[in-house]
Amino acid sequence: MSIKVGNIMSILLVVMCITGLSAAAPTTLGPFGTPVKNADFTEGGHLETDFDVNFMAEWWYINGDARLVASDGEKQDIGFFVVMAHQESPIFIQDEIQLSHLLTFYGLFFDDGTTIFNCTETYVPQIYADNYIALHTPYVDYMYPDGLKGFYGSALPGYNLNYISDDIVMDLFFQTNIDKTIDQADQPLNFNTYGNSYGTLHGSIILDGKRYTVTQAEGYMDHMIPVSNSGGTWAMDMHGWSWFEVTTKNYQAVAYAVRGLDDGYDDYSYKHLTLLNKHNGKVLAEYSGDDITITESDWIIEGDYNRKRPSVTVFSASDLIVTLNAENVVYFNQSKPDNIGFVDFMAFQPNGATIQYKGNIEEGSAFSEYLVSDIGALLVPPTI
Repeated sequence: MSIKVGNIMSILLVVMCITGLSAAAPTTLGPFGTPVKNADFTEGGHLETDFDVNFMAEWWYINGDARLVASDGEKQDIGFFVVMAHQESPIFIQDEIQLSHLLTFYGLFFDDGTTIFNCTETYVPQIYADNYIALHTPYVDYMYPDGLKGFYGSALPGYNLNYISDDIVMDLFFQTNIDKTIDQADQPLNFNTYGNSYGTLHGSIILDGKRYTVTQAEGYMDHMIPVSNSGGTWAMDMHGWSWFEVTTKNYQAVAYAVRGLDDGYDDYSYKHLTLLNKHNGKVLAEYSGDDITITESDWIIEGDYNRKRPSVTVFSASDLIVTLNAENVVYFNQSKPDNIGFVDFMAFQPNGATIQYKGNIEEGSAFSEYLVSDIGALLVPPTI
């Protein structure tokens, strides 16, 4: 099918995370009749008309750091993330019919250092979008049109991921004990992210036809909605972003930082860092703006993409230091000729990331992203 969508025929989006929708509502039913108290309508899907904007993206991101055990005793350690996403804009049009851009992608990080990345996308008439994404509901229920990739649930009962692809089959349940956290900014990127930051994963994964039980598995989930009314895409509003979540024995640290077009690689206009007690969900510390110092080093020139990225990232605040290393990286390359896209360097560090809080140091794992938009790369060529 030939799809004409103006200047952004095939732009995709990445994983991360616009309005202050109320979490207070009468008791109602969740997916498949599950009772839900204090229904949280930030869980479900939206359209661009909900925000009165020209362009909206929305995705649900989940990751996991897991030990896999087969029935014959074989063990594997694996890191992974999965994203279920869609984009909405009157720019997506065919034969005067507005389309919804649906996509899903995932990354796999194996203990031998190898990686796999895969992305699948399609378009459907927007009037049928709610056949695949539950809209304006107190739960997420997203089924990709091939019927093989689904994510559904809400925070209280938990979330189910049923995902079948060429590389992996996942049947997972994610349960969080963390109160929802929110990241929000109007500039340089207009976005809201609703995070169920820490949880545990249970279920099974099939690799190369062999079934493994998921054990010792910790995960993270968020729901992000960037919007734009500038006439372009959300990626064109910024130079890029840095995001991470680091999980140790007792802590989880989550950071969002966004670079404006004038910031280039050197500064961040938006910075937010949260530290949680992963066992009870309590926010131990929270920092923003000038309270945070970001130090990035050991830069790598990614010549194929006309960009650079840091290998080592340190977020420092008055009594908190978080350090991580982008070890194993997959490349989400959505660079476009009209400078409307981006490249996202998505990394997993299985061990050695550190959280130092009030003098106490713990090591653990980290998922991170370093994104550079096309327009950002054009305005600020990479140098070291």
